[in-house]
Amino acid sequence: MRAALIAVLLAAGQAALACGHCVEDKIAAVYDHAAITRAVAAKKTVVFFAIDGTLRPGQPMRLKIEQLAASVRGVDAGSVRLSMELASLALAFDPRRASLVDVQAGLERKLAPLGLSLLAMRLMEQPGDLTAVRADSPDNHRKQP
Repeated sequence: MRAALIAVLLAAGQAALACGHCVEDKIAAVYDHAAITRAVAAKKTVVFFAIDGTLRPGQPMRLKIEQLAASVRGVDAGSVRLSMELASLALAFDPRRASLVDVQAGLERKLAPLGLSLLAMRLMEQPGDLTAVRADSPDNHRKQP
């Protein structure tokens, strides 16, 4: 009986992890309305990433990640927002200079020595329109049905 109860609780816990609230929390932690408004007006795409790996607390790690993200081709350096607490990153990039795939690959290369990788969660190309990122798309983003 006890084993069955534990199995049910574990299954419920997994469902809670997949409910999507953590995605919204990660996005909210790096959402900067003014920066997004400027980016969208300039025809840039804003992307929200989850960071996988161990983020060492402290200003040196924060500054290193922000500098690395800002140095990727196509990224608007002033748009980089980072939440160490919720392991999320947002930035704007110029889709005429680099695709999402290019930006993410460039970030991944720069973050790999720190033991970090990224998962693109959402894109914003128009005000208020958060598009879910799909890995099966040729350009690596499409609206989820």
